[in-house]
Amino acid sequence: MMQIWTPRWTVSPPERHGGTSRFGGLPRGLAVERWPVCGECGVAMTPLLQLAAGPWLPRIPVGHVLSVFKCEGLNICDFWKPDDVANRCLLVPETDLDSDAAVPASVEDGRTTVLPTFWISEWVASDDGITPEQADAINDPDRFWGLPDELQDSHGFDSLKLTKAGGPPYWTGNGPSREPERPRELLFQIDNWITLIDSPQAVADYLADASELVAVSDNVVSAANFMSDGIAFIFDVTPSAPLPTPKLVINR
Repeated sequence: MMQIWTPRWTVSPPERHGGTSRFGGLPRGLAVERWPVCGECGVAMTPLLQLAAGPWLPRIPVGHVLSVFKCEGLNICDFWKPDDVANRCLLVPETDLDSDAAVPASVEDGRTTVLPTFWISEWVASDDGITPEQADAINDPDRFWGLPDELQDSHGFDSLKLTKAGGPPYWTGNGPSREPERPRELLFQIDNWITLIDSPQAVADYLADASELVAVSDNVVSAANFMSDGIAFIFDVTPSAPLPTPKLVINR
């Protein structure tokens, strides 16, 4: 069976920031010259995720973080394509991170959207009940639709289960994406709704000044622009190579 890792999200920052995984906010200590710029609109991209290495991401080298960016500009660039134009994934050594690093001018003047920060307080390991053979078929657009319904419906499209690391991709109701092409292995996926472990009041207080960026329902908040009901997938497209090549694709 396939082991998966489910993150527990919180509005409470950890006591120490070293190696901490998060959604949104500013990438910890990333040098401004390494900050990706959208190839369509020319504005520095929005930080989406920063994920620390660990058993939940065994392909990420120890001592590195995976930083994921996408364009959140009002021009609606093609941020859903895994072509490194309007989104980008970076593997960054911890030693390259500088707490005094500057940010791009477009962050300072508001042209680059900075999303609210949610931290991962812990990763919970579990067995999703899917065999390696079934997982390979779920990840294959040519075989997916021949699978039983219970393997196609991604655990009833339960948002709580649609954000995870490892295992096969859990697709939307539209089925698998053909991009990026196989071979590919899922590193991480995040649903367009994030469920927080905090109380609804704590969430409301934390997001009081972010009403234009996120929608809130009790302790569930909207993520970035994933085309309303999409899921963002980070795939390794060189699964047999010594180091991963992460690519972001968003599928509705």
